[in-house]
Amino acid sequence: MTTLVTTVDSISFPVILLWASLIAMIGGFGVIAPWLAARGGRERAIAYGNSFAGGVLLAAGLIHLLPDANEGFKSAYPSVDYPAAFAVATLAFILVLGLERVVPRAMASGLGEGDPESEALVGSGVHGGFAPYLLLMTLSIHSLIAGVTLGISTAAGASVLLMAILAHKGAAGFALGSTFREAAIPPRTRIPALLVFVGSTPLGVILGGAAIDIFGSGDGAAVAWFKAVAAGTFLYIATLDIVREEFFPGGTNRGRRLLWAMSGAGIMALVALWM
Repeated sequence: MTTLVTTVDSISFPVILLWASLIAMIGGFGVIAPWLAARGGRERAIAYGNSFAGGVLLAAGLIHLLPDANEGFKSAYPSVDYPAAFAVATLAFILVLGLERVVPRAMASGLGEGDPESEALVGSGVHGGFAPYLLLMTLSIHSLIAGVTLGISTAAGASVLLMAILAHKGAAGFALGSTFREAAIPPRTRIPALLVFVGSTPLGVILGGAAIDIFGSGDGAAVAWFKAVAAGTFLYIATLDIVREEFFPGGTNRGRRLLWAMSGAGIMALVALWM
């Protein structure tokens, strides 16, 4: 039988490659799902899956990543009496908020009259030429960070993070694919752009795994920083991205969407009993 975990704390590089391939497949399916859903009329099922992913990410950030990052900061910087992990996660949340919600508004021109807050919740400039690429950049950056976090994680916590990343990758891919579809981006431009997103998390996983193989796990400071940043981005995606998309604009079956979100969070909460 092949041993997947080389020690209690480390993960073998072939497993890292397997995870990267799995994440790439989920991401690839996510980005083409809007075109498949448009043909098959399965938007409701995708909405439930998106809500489930939101619950997974919310619990992964609050229950798993933040406590791990907090312990990592305490171990790496014992003389610092400050909740640094929570501060880093907050900063990451605000930075992603600015990149995704403030920059596009500042760059937009000729906006119609209306309630700016409502417009921001529903989404600004989805049909604009630059908005799909800004969303691509945002999702790819924090997908890369999440991938590196997985690659440098210990064996005990990696499975939880992998579940969260898989749940998010498909949902984020669907959101990105929907944006490109609605903006009518031509295939010769769309396909390379979406491949950047699909490959961002696997690249991060491979880079993180390679860093551990080459340099060792070190004192845990890098892991703590990456987990804190990933926690902030996960919380942002779960709240302002998925909640905005699935609950604020309207639509039917909100109760069922809430149940799916609660199921995702509940599963991650139960996993914390053993991880």
